[in-house]
Amino acid sequence: MVESELIDGECSYWACMPSKALLRPGEVLAAARRVPAAAAAGSVDVEKALASRDAFASGWDDRPQADWLAGVDVDVVRGTGRISGERAVQVDTPNGDRMTLRARRAVVVATGSAAAVPPIEGLRDIAVWDNRDVTSAEQVSARLLILGGGVVGSEMAQAFRWLGAEEVTVVEQADRLLPTEEPFAGESSPRRSPKPASGC
Repeated sequence: MVESELIDGECSYWACMPSKALLRPGEVLAAARRVPAAAAAGSVDVEKALASRDAFASGWDDRPQADWLAGVDVDVVRGTGRISGERAVQVDTPNGDRMTLRARRAVVVATGSAAAVPPIEGLRDIAVWDNRDVTSAEQVSARLLILGGGVVGSEMAQAFRWLGAEEVTVVEQADRLLPTEEPFAGESSPRRSPKPASGC
């Protein structure tokens, strides 16, 4: 296995696991508040929620994953690979070495994903968070504008509102949130605006 970042990639460190850890405290509190007899009050403990997220992401340390792979006879080569021939992968390692690995049967390309940056003038010239930044944030911003109402955008909008952000706005170009999911999933958004808000 050739890996340039963290073994297990997005799901373990910047997507599924940390996002669910950020969502869960608010979900539990909201569920308790829906039960009249529970009389739930209070708010999410942000420090504990972020610490829980850090634990779910293993502190962004993939040594346990590397140890597990070693235990099942998988070699991990740290570096950036590219296909250089039939069943051949050239790897540039962090210390500047270059090696070629050869597969007996096939090469599997599993490069992960990267955040899509909308073509908005000036957006690339300012400091913005992508999905990795928001799921690994060390503090809760008072205001958050999220471009894109897909899974990550919708989850982080909920999580940061529950974590105490005063204002969270999601901008989605489709006519509903979660446009790639079943229609009912995106049609239950609490507040929709047919016109863009002024001053954005």
